[in-house]
Formats: sequence, C-alpha cells, structure tokens
Amino acid sequence: MSRFALGPCFAGLLAVAVYAQPSPTTPAPATSASDLHLAFESLDQRVRGNGWLVPGVEGTALQLDGIAAHVLIPAPEVPRLSGSFTVSGWVALGAYPFNDAPLMQQQDGESAGWFLGVGDRGQLRFDVVAGGRRLSVVSSLRLSLRQWAHVAGVFEQGKGATLYVNGRAVGTAEETGAFVQATGSDLWIGRNASELEQSASVGTGRQRPTRILLDGILDELRLASGARSAADIEAAYARQRPAAPPPLEARSLPALPAGPPSFGAFYTSLRYYKGWDDTWRVGDSPDVVVRFDRSPYWFAFWRGTSYIPHWVTENGIWYDNEFTETFPPGMVGSAEPMSDKQCRYSHVRILESSEARAVVHWRYAPIGVGYLPAYQDAVSDWFDWTDEIHTIYPDGVAVRKIVVHTSAPEARREWHEGIVVMGPGMSPNEALESSGLVLANSRGESTDISWEKATPPKVPPQPERAGIQRINTRSRFRPFAIARWQDNPSFDVYAGEIRRDVSIYPWWNHWPTAFEPSNGRYALAADRASHSSLTHMRWSPIATTRDTITKVHLEGMSDGGVAELASLARSWEAPAPLTVETPGASGGTYDPAERAWVIERATSARGAPVGFTVAASAGSPLENLAVIVKGWGDGMPSLTLDGRPVVRGSGFRVGHIRRLEATDLIIFVSVRSTSPVRFVLDGPG
Repeated sequence: MSRFALGPCFAGLLAVAVYAQPSPTTPAPATSASDLHLAFESLDQRVRGNGWLVPGVEGTALQLDGIAAHVLIPAPEVPRLSGSFTVSGWVALGAYPFNDAPLMQQQDGESAGWFLGVGDRGQLRFDVVAGGRRLSVVSSLRLSLRQWAHVAGVFEQGKGATLYVNGRAVGTAEETGAFVQATGSDLWIGRNASELEQSASVGTGRQRPTRILLDGILDELRLASGARSAADIEAAYARQRPAAPPPLEARSLPALPAGPPSFGAFYTSLRYYKGWDDTWRVGDSPDVVVRFDRSPYWFAFWRGTSYIPHWVTENGIWYDNEFTETFPPGMVGSAEPMSDKQCRYSHVRILESSEARAVVHWRYAPIGVGYLPAYQDAVSDWFDWTDEIHTIYPDGVAVRKIVVHTSAPEARREWHEGIVVMGPGMSPNEALESSGLVLANSRGESTDISWEKATPPKVPPQPERAGIQRINTRSRFRPFAIARWQDNPSFDVYAGEIRRDVSIYPWWNHWPTAFEPSNGRYALAADRASHSSLTHMRWSPIATTRDTITKVHLEGMSDGGVAELASLARSWEAPAPLTVETPGASGGTYDPAERAWVIERATSARGAPVGFTVAASAGSPLENLAVIVKGWGDGMPSLTLDGRPVVRGSGFRVGHIRRLEATDLIIFVSVRSTSPVRFVLDGPG
C-alpha cells in the first residue's frame, strides 16, 4: 500500500499544486471500504492550492499554506460508516485559523456528518450528528504553535462522542441515538466546507464570508469504522510520537536584506515565509526599501502591508502613518488600501535615489472589502485615487505629501492614523510602552497618554495646537509625525475597539499579510502579523482644487526627546529666511513639501558660485540643510560653511535630479544652528 492510501484497494498520488498535471490514479474505492488512511509521501490533484511535502511523523507529511491549500476527497471515495467510527491524525499549526478549520470534515450542514478540527485560539473540537442532534465536544486545551499534536475523535454507538488529544481524553458528549453520515458530501481536509465570516469580528458589516483554512502540517490521517478504545488511542500516540519538532519556521516580519550600509532607495524582494511568499504572482523585485547609513532603522514599502509605507525600528517594530480612508454609504467596512490584499490598486516606484535624498511615490485607490472603489464618478467613471510622495533624507526625517483625487471632496476622510504593526509572536503590550504616546506642540509643551490603567478619552488633554506625536515603541529609535502649527493640528486617540482581556491597546489581525475579505477582526493571540492604532492627527490642507486635496506632514525616526522634535517642527513650519547673495542666482523660497529651499541658477551663470545665508534663530532653527539648485547641471559642487571648506561625505551629500528640461542639484548638509549660517556652492555646472 502506498503511504497515501484510501482503503486497502486504493493507491494514489497527491498533486503538488493546482498548476501541476495530475498523476494517473487507480479507480476510486467502493463506498463499502471500511478504512481511509492518508499518509503523505507524494501528491496528486486532490490537493488544491499550494501544499508541499515536509518531514512528518512517519516519512513525509503535507504542509498547507493557510491561504488556499486543502485536500478534497470526493464523496464516492469516502468510506461508508455505520454506527461507531474513529477519526484521528497528527497536526502542527503555523497559525490559528480565522474560525473553525477541520483536520477532516464530512458534513451536510447541521443535519448529518462529523467534524474534527481546530478553532481560532487552538481549541480542538469534535462534532457528530447523532440521534437527531449535533454533539459537540470542545477541549479547553489549546494547541501550541509549531508543535506536533495527536488528535482523535471517537463516536461509539449508544454512548456518544469522545475527544482525545495526545492520547488522553479531554471531553465527552453522551448520546444513545444513531450516527447520521453525510454520505453525499465530500471529505474536506484543511478547509471548512462552508465559507464563514471570521470569528472575533469588530462589528457587523465589516467582512464577507470566506474560506477558513488550516495553516500547518497534517500527517497520518485516518477514518475507520469502529470505536477505538482509550488504550488503543494512547498506544497509537505513544507509538508514533515524533522525536523531532515539526519543520515549521518561527515567523517574523521581513528583515532588512543584507548589503553595504549605503543610504538610498532600492528595489528588492522582502521575504516573509514560504507559504505566504509562494502565493504572490510578482517579479524578482516587487518591494522598495530605504536604507540609512548612519542609523539601524529603515523604511519599507512592502506588498504584505499593501505597500503602505512603514518605518521599521532597529528591533523590528513596524510603524505607519496610515493613508487616506473614506466611508462611502453602503460599503462593507470603509474604503482604504488595507482592503487591497493583492495590491491590485496599490503601486510603488522610486523617483529619486542619491546620497542626498530618496523620493518614493506610492499611488493607490482606497477600496472597500471585495475591491470595490470609492465615489466612482457618474460621468467619467474615475473613482478616488491618492498619490503620496515620500521625500526621505539621511537624517531619518521625511515629508509625506498626500494628494487625493476625488469627485467627492467634501466626503469624510481620515488622513493620518498612528499604526504599529507587529510580527507573529509580538503583542501591542510587548511592542509599546504602557504610556504609548506623547503629544506635543512646537513650543515644546507635551502630554503623555497612557492606556495602562484605563482607556484614555477619545480627545485627551493636549497642548494648544498639538502637532507632534511620538509613538513610544520599546526601541531606541521611535517613530514620530509632525503637522505644522499654522495648519491648526490636533489629535484624538483610539479609545474604542479594545479587548482588554488580550491587550490594553486596540489589536487586530485582519491586516497586514491576511488575504481574507475583512475590514475588522480582533487579534486573539500573537500568532499572525497584526496591528494596533493609537492616534488620529487632524490638520488643514495646504492646497485644494475642484477635485484635489493636498496635505503634508513630517514623519520619521528619532532617539531624541520632545525638545528635539519641537525644534525640528519649528525648523519646518517657520523656516529660517534664506537670502541669495551672488549674481546669476535667485529664489530662496522654502518648499515644505520638499523640506528644502529652492534656488534658481540662470543658464548664463553656469559655473559661477552660488552663495546664500540662512538666518537661523531660536524661533526658526536650522535642523539640517536641504537645498535644490534648479538648472545647476551635472557638475559636482564644493561647499564652504561660514568660510570653512566642508568635505563631501556623510555630513555633506550631493545628488542630481534629472528632468527633461534640465538637471537640478540637491545638497544635504548636516548642520544645526540657531544663528545665521553662510554657505557657498562652487564648481562646474
């Protein structure tokens, strides 16, 4: 008999994936066969989706990706049961399912059949329809992740159902009536026969029914007539008990790929884990990262977060400033890129990358559950789109420029939400300090916000025009966001959707990395990638047109305190005046969307020095200098600062912005001052 066997008269192979050509199989067994044994040593067409072979309890086992993979045995090939029966197998979980997922299941709704499977916290369940009702035995024992467990369900005619875990009975349900088999139903392995909504839903109307799948490894599955005794179950467990742990890697969010510590934006491929990585239909470099050469944090545009950009701390805590989210009437959930699980409408590209700065463009459509667009125009058919330009400098400070294109400019929107993303194995309590948030203004006035003893009010006490937030991640470098004083900023905090039995913070896992059509599911354990939200920042646009709205704010990472962030805020919202002092050059205006002063050099002045003074002060400090010289050309400049030469390197960086019309120069200088500083750029144009 082969190791994949359906009764004594059947031998067959399981297919590696739906794309594989099915192997020939022998005829299906008669329905009178009394035993079904699934021991996975090869694959055929009954494995749907991405399943593969790994070392198992005996020989090899079948690993399922938890995304689409399952096994389907047609009803005619399932043994005909009468009276007592036993179902058993080995399982090792990579993550808990989003609802009840079977090891094996043959059911016809509530009217007939049986189910042996795992719930959303690793609890085991054995259901049997007998005597006109459904018996349900649920174990209080929860399976641990990445550990083998032997599970068995026994129905004994005239007595009832018993559930065993690792050789021991963990629950019973009495019933003297006869078992009713769902003889016309297929046998499902690793996937619930019915589409269900995810458990732990945040509320009604937030998700759609979906496939509920098992993420893990299965081996030595058996379905047999007759009720095996407790001694037999214990002996089977002891005989097959594996000496080695299952080959399930501990999962974590992607790490920064190895390479020289040079600053810039790079195309790459960020790895998560095999089953998840394999499901994507992408090329070799689908993701974008920005690396910093003087700091251990990084900035990621990863498809696993729908390309929503994230600052990643030195110890692997991810943080983002949300996106544009809107709430069209009648939509399931809201319209946001979180619902774009396959990145159908979310794209990222590098616009600039030099030693002086990186500029990354993220374009997306806020969509609802099921890829439904927002506010589709009745005349043009265009729906909402958003362009975000992230201009990132080597000091870990960036500008986020957000442009919404819409036919509904008055619709309610969120533009910012402070969101912390955690990998498997980490909860918000482990990622965040109990006082998870500092709110401040550019005068340095601040308030600490804590969730430890009680949930804070939705609009907590905060300084006047609080436009600075720092998220207190458990890391050296912490993420921040800053809105300008003149844009009338303020904050509210996430005061709802909290289950304090699992975390003092809001905690969900319908995003990231999950593909299911859900807009709101509470995390019940740290088994999957998850997220927690702390704040909403509210502030005014810098520009509007008939069908666009534009906002800007600073973002980044810092190991400084409130005083340093307040000084940075003043340098941006009240930039020091720049005076151009040499002929042939003009301008000197400050562009907050670039975090840079812009100077024009005339074509006739090519090769001539460009001198300027930045009149820094306490109210308008200089916190590093970025200057764009339009029309400079391809030449490399030299720099003097207050008459002293500055050597090009980490403190003086140069880049070129090549346009169709001309080539501009971008310089970045590491300098802090509250008094005037004079600069001279010299060199060929």
